[in-house]
Amino acid sequence: MLSQDSLKFADIRNYVLERFEDVKTNPSMNKLVKFHTFNKFLFMACSQIELNKLGKIVANQEKLQTKDVLDSYEKHLKNILSKTPTRSRHANVLRRMYGHFNKKIPKSEQKTIEHLISEYQNNNITLSDMLYKLRTITSDIDNMYVVKQSYFLLFADKI
Repeated sequence: MLSQDSLKFADIRNYVLERFEDVKTNPSMNKLVKFHTFNKFLFMACSQIELNKLGKIVANQEKLQTKDVLDSYEKHLKNILSKTPTRSRHANVLRRMYGHFNKKIPKSEQKTIEHLISEYQNNNITLSDMLYKLRTITSDIDNMYVVKQSYFLLFADKI
C-alpha cells in the first residue's frame, strides 16, 4: 500500500518539477503564487518546515527580483520534494483539508470524515480511498481551493 503511493509520488514529484519549469519559462510572481497555491497541501505532506520557507520566499518581503525569488524557491522546492511524506504527515494534511470545508457539510458527514481520517492514520484505509472521498465532498460543495490541489493526484487511479 505505501510502496504503491510512494511510486506514484515519484511521478508526482516529476510532474511538479515540470510545472515549475513552466513557471520559469515566462517568469512572474503571479505564476509563482498560483504554482505554490496549487501545490500547498502536497508540500505540506512532505515538510511543514520547508513549506513555511517556500511561503516566505513567495511573499518576497525583501522585494527581490523575480529571477532571484525563483532561484531561491527552486532550491527549496527540490529540497521539499526530496522528502517522502509519512502517514502522519498525510493525516495532518487530510485534517487541514477537512478544516477548509467542515462547516459546510452536515454533522453526520463531518463524523464520517473524522472517522475516515482516523482509519487512515491507523492504516485501515488507503490514502487513495481517503482522497477519493474528500474529492467527492469538496466537489459537491464547490470548494475550488481544495479541489484544485495537486495533492489529489495521489489518487489518480480512482478517476
